[in-house]
Amino acid sequence: MPHSVPVSKLMIAPGAWPQLRAEADVSTTIKILRIISENEKLEHGHSTPLVFDENYDLLGFVHLTDLLKAVRHLCDKTDEPCALGQATNPVRSLVTRFAASVKPEDSILKALDIMMDHNVSLVPVLENGKLQGMIKLSDVFDTVAALLFDQVTPEEERKLLRDFRL
Repeated sequence: MPHSVPVSKLMIAPGAWPQLRAEADVSTTIKILRIISENEKLEHGHSTPLVFDENYDLLGFVHLTDLLKAVRHLCDKTDEPCALGQATNPVRSLVTRFAASVKPEDSILKALDIMMDHNVSLVPVLENGKLQGMIKLSDVFDTVAALLFDQVTPEEERKLLRDFRL
């Protein structure tokens, strides 16, 4: 049952996400994300950059749209290249804090409650204040769906697909 599945079974290692220092400026952050996405071919859903302070404590994350908003005004002139180098505000100013966190031994249902209560799809897994991993809504969904689906017979599966799939 989902209540017996610990977060540690589904969490993804912190290294699967881009990690940035809070003092990096927006221009540098965009360049780093471009390099990482090209070189490391990040998995789908792993593009949310995590932001850390000088003690490697997780401050939060940055929405990619917020990074683009921070440089959009630099690209208004159509006859000139974008002056992205002028985006010198620190990425710390764009950080969105996580609504809550879970511990590795917590049930995935606790992570799901956080996701539903705060309308988020990503929750950090912390132990003693240090990041151990991240848990995604899609992974929780897949696990719960697998538990439900394991009870479906092949005949029921065919009927579901026939009757409800477009």
